[in-house]
Amino acid sequence: MTDVTEQTVTDPAWSTGFLGRERELAALRSDIERAGLDTLAGRPAPRSRVLLVAGRPGTGRTALAERFAAELLASGDYPDGLLRARLTDPGGRRVPVARAARTLLDALHVPAPPGADDEETSAVLREALTGRRIVLLLDDVGDAEPLIDLVPDDRACLVLAVARGPLVGVPDVRPCTIGGLDRRSAVLLLTRGAGDVRVTVDPSAADRLAERCGDLPAALTLAAGWLAAHPDTPVAEVVRRIHETPDPVALPEPTPPPDDAGAEREDDAE
Repeated sequence: MTDVTEQTVTDPAWSTGFLGRERELAALRSDIERAGLDTLAGRPAPRSRVLLVAGRPGTGRTALAERFAAELLASGDYPDGLLRARLTDPGGRRVPVARAARTLLDALHVPAPPGADDEETSAVLREALTGRRIVLLLDDVGDAEPLIDLVPDDRACLVLAVARGPLVGVPDVRPCTIGGLDRRSAVLLLTRGAGDVRVTVDPSAADRLAERCGDLPAALTLAAGWLAAHPDTPVAEVVRRIHETPDPVALPEPTPPPDDAGAEREDDAE
C-alpha cells in the first residue's frame, strides 16, 4: 500500500511544500461530514462516499487530492492506508477497469482471477476492500463509468476522484472545483524560484507575473524554474518576455514539470 506522503515525482528543491488551497481543503473536510442526499432521504447508500476534485490540467488538482489524502491518513480515520490508480493512460486513453482493479489488488496482495473481465475483477476488488478503512485515490478519471465500477461497497472507505470536470452519473458525488491559486500563494511560489530579493525589489512585477500565469501552479512552477536558472534576471524581464510571446508559458528553459506536479505538495512534487 502506498504512503501518500512519499515523493512520487522529481521536483526542483525550491518547489517543495504545499501552498494555499485552505478554502478547498475546508470544503473537502465539510463534504465528508455532510449527509448525502440518499441519507437525507432515509436510504443511505451502501457504497463509499465519493469526493471529486475537478480542474483542468495545471491547476494542481492531483496535488490537492494528495494533500487531503495525507491529512485523512494522519487523522487515523483510515488506518488501512491509501490505494491509488490512474484511469487514463499517458496517451489519453481510458484505462480498462480490469487493469485498474488489478493494480489495486496487487497493492493489497490479493490475486486477481486469470483472464477475468472488467466486471469480475472489479467485483474481486470490492470484496477485498470490504471491512477495510481505506482512502482510494483515483486520478485522471475521464468519465463516470469506470469510477462507478471501482467504488467499494463499504461506507468505511472513502474515494477521492480527480478529473477535468464534473462527472455525471456518480451517485451522491461531492465536487470541489479548483482554478488558480490565491494571489498570495501564487507569488510565494514564484518567490521560491526568484528569491526574496527580486520579489521584494519589484513586488508589482511578481504580482503581474502571477496574473499572466493565471495563478496556475504548473505555469507558476515553470516561470519560477526559469527565474531560478537565471538569478540575475529581474522579474519584470520575465513579464516582458511573456507579454511578447504568443504562448504565455513558452519560456526558454527549463522543461515544465508533469501535470499537477510541483506547485502544491507537501514533501512532494491533475
